[in-house]
Amino acid sequence: MVAIQTLDEIQAILARLEGEEIAVLQVLGINSLKSFSPMPEALAGDTIESSAVSDRHFTVTTTGHEMAIDLQRTGKMVWLPNAEPYVMAVGSAPPTVRLVLANGEGLDLTEPAKTKRITVTISARA
Repeated sequence: MVAIQTLDEIQAILARLEGEEIAVLQVLGINSLKSFSPMPEALAGDTIESSAVSDRHFTVTTTGHEMAIDLQRTGKMVWLPNAEPYVMAVGSAPPTVRLVLANGEGLDLTEPAKTKRITVTISARA
């Protein structure tokens, strides 16, 4: 059985993002992106201002956008001390979402099963 991350573990990772600039946001789980405008590429260059978490849902607010993410039942956040944009390769399973920061760090949102249930909704801030 997969160990579910606690709220404290999720909050600790999200706190590391605040004040950092987004280099790349990749939503690699084809069914995971629930909004089409703006696209994930629009977040490049935004600075992460804040985050909030409730249960398995969290939001990340940037200078120009807001991302709402639902980890569902088994989604997990993995901190990457050295992150680069994901490149598809034969035999490797991509993360559902990869966020690369301008400082070279980042995070993956992963799931143990082939069925991708993590959802990502991006909206522009007014």
